[in-house]
Amino acid sequence: MANHKLFASITVGLQTLVLKIADLTKMSLVDYVKADVSIGADIYNHQMIEFNTVDQACRQLAGFVQIMNDYGVREYRAVAASSVKEARNAEYIKEQIRIKTGLNLTWLANAEERFLHNQAVAYNSDRFNELIQKGTMLIDIGSGSMQLTVYNAGHFVFSRNIKLGPLRIRELLGDLESKTGDYVEIMEDYIRSKVDGYHQFAPKEVKVQKFVLVGTELRAFKHMFLGGRIDTLTRERFVELYRHILKIPPQILAKEYKVPFESATQLLPSVMILKKTLELTGAKSIILSEADLADGLIVHELLEMRKKVLDHSFTEDIIVSARNIADRYNCDPKHIMVVERFALHLFDRLRRLHGLDKRDRLLLQLAAILQDTGSYIDMNAHYVHSYYIIQSSEIIGISELERDLVATIARYHSAETPSINNTAFRKLPESSRLAAAKLAALLRIADALDDSRQQKVERIAVSLKKDQVTITARSDDDLSLEKQTFNDKSAYFEEVFGLKPILRG
Repeated sequence: MANHKLFASITVGLQTLVLKIADLTKMSLVDYVKADVSIGADIYNHQMIEFNTVDQACRQLAGFVQIMNDYGVREYRAVAASSVKEARNAEYIKEQIRIKTGLNLTWLANAEERFLHNQAVAYNSDRFNELIQKGTMLIDIGSGSMQLTVYNAGHFVFSRNIKLGPLRIRELLGDLESKTGDYVEIMEDYIRSKVDGYHQFAPKEVKVQKFVLVGTELRAFKHMFLGGRIDTLTRERFVELYRHILKIPPQILAKEYKVPFESATQLLPSVMILKKTLELTGAKSIILSEADLADGLIVHELLEMRKKVLDHSFTEDIIVSARNIADRYNCDPKHIMVVERFALHLFDRLRRLHGLDKRDRLLLQLAAILQDTGSYIDMNAHYVHSYYIIQSSEIIGISELERDLVATIARYHSAETPSINNTAFRKLPESSRLAAAKLAALLRIADALDDSRQQKVERIAVSLKKDQVTITARSDDDLSLEKQTFNDKSAYFEEVFGLKPILRG
């Protein structure tokens, strides 16, 4: 395989460690190894990962490293699921793994994790675009949480995370099993209490017709009860299987179907979560996906190499996620549209000046969309409130650092200038502060061009010649207010780039 590019994806979850080695040249899987390590039970019982569990995980991960070495793998990505970071000693564990195995583990934000899952589902499905034409929910049931992501008319609609997973349920309610005869009913009540809020954030105009189900233990369900051959279940057939599972103790399930006891104990809460969500949405069928987080890492690497192009634009999903937040906080869509357009035009025309990349461009776009969310709380110093709203929001597909960057750009799009003395700016890693400053300076200029919020400027032309930035505004209206605001806000642009922009028009 000397002429082939091998890539390894390693995922650390609450219950399992997974290694997948892929040949990116042939776009094929070379090896797949899974190890069961019960990290989640430690977290839910003790709020930390116990030493013995860490030791077991490190031994398994060291074995993964040896397999990678045997294949000659030079590139890998090792990540921990977002729920693992809930452990009080998570950062110490990350360092112990580095010392004992040599693996540099990174934390995934929930929004990143689910985004990778969605990409994996799309990659593994030959008809994803066809699938999402009519109300489709990707329901990603992890050990500690579930993500509901809805598509309709071929487009992303919304995504929401709920802290509800089979392992979390078992650990929280497990003590009640031996103390009550109504354990199933208690479990149903608990699940209902967590998912009943679905209607509060679900768009009323979208009717969910089918589920695409993602989740490790539910793949076990597929192989246990469907022989691994069936990919789609009707709602009626699922209900039949659910009633069957209710009657079988986990010990019997594990023995009869030759699955780990831990998997068997989580099957009932998993299918119960699915049943309650089916009832809420009225979906009629369930597609069982084999995609997992390790697949998502491989797909992401393929996309970065441009070896694979998905029919669906997942970058657009990120943008729609931000637009949904802006809608929730009653932001002015016309003002957003023009500021977003001007900010991106400035970015594109001034690449030689700022030297940033396409991912930075996306972060600028998100900040432009979300800059005024804080006005929902208070028009005065709204940019401060925008910062906290963005930091508290889940934008599907971006990391926690990227979310902090977006929040910081929005925080400083108005009058206040960032400095090391500002908490928001100081919170960013030193390597990210310059990018935040450059993007905030661009957003300030774009926002100034619609200071009246009347969209007086129809379009702009931007030129960079002889170290001079000239912005020509095309308009039939009086731009006195825009020009005054532009002159005020251009001082920060000059501070960051060393050039004072000139507005003509």
